[in-house]
Amino acid sequence: MKNKFKTIILVGVLALLCGSIYYTTMSTASAQLNYSIKVTKTSEGNFTIINGASYVGSSFDTTYTMTGTAPNFTKARDTLITSIIDDFDKSPTIGYIKMNNTNNQSSGNITGLANPFVSQDQINQKIKSVLTYALDKIEHPIGITPNVHDSREIKCKFGNILNNFWCDIPTFAIK
Repeated sequence: MKNKFKTIILVGVLALLCGSIYYTTMSTASAQLNYSIKVTKTSEGNFTIINGASYVGSSFDTTYTMTGTAPNFTKARDTLITSIIDDFDKSPTIGYIKMNNTNNQSSGNITGLANPFVSQDQINQKIKSVLTYALDKIEHPIGITPNVHDSREIKCKFGNILNNFWCDIPTFAIK
């Protein structure tokens, strides 16, 4: 009888413990899913049409502005980086981005002509790098102590020169 009582108590404690772990896991998972970041995008550029052919202009810019709270940026980090990269990959100008302003770029192609344009992988790595920098600043602000639920803004500007891609936080002012 004593062993049966101990077994019932042990099963009850285990059921309570498992239920507690399940509740904690589910409440943490659902808390992680509730976030919102607003992203706006503007693109500027030009092209020229000559004798039936279209040519991309000498400069173009795509600006992404993201707004949300610090906790939302933290929760959205991976999805935000992936979404910005995926969106920019669909840009019609992605094949016309150079590493820097000079035309003296080496190439490994067999024709001997220098290819001044960077690869899509280089572009994606740069976007990830500069966006991660800005997200880290939101997560760990230095020199100021903003309220946790104040709105933050990240602005990214991607143009025709890869070395000039940047993302930063224009201000920590409450929006």
